[in-house]
Amino acid sequence: MSIKVHLYSSLRKYADNREIIEVDGTTVRECLEDLIRQFPSISPVLFDEAGKPREKVFVSINLESAYREKMTTPIKENDDLYLILIVAGG
Repeated sequence: MSIKVHLYSSLRKYADNREIIEVDGTTVRECLEDLIRQFPSISPVLFDEAGKPREKVFVSINLESAYREKMTTPIKENDDLYLILIVAGG
């Protein structure tokens, strides 16, 4: 099933500066794994060495929060995933 992943500006450089990527998957993790298959350089930004989602990445489904701990959250046809890289500074 085809899902749209929307990348906010700070993540686009890892995906050929594209804002929207079509991926396949039935869960959040499957969709992110397909995104990584297409753009391997985004992998260390999204997941740590143990395969856990990084805290600095905010994931939402249809603009509603999808907690990092819920990588098994089902995705339905016509759902959109949004990825935001949270940047802190001082």
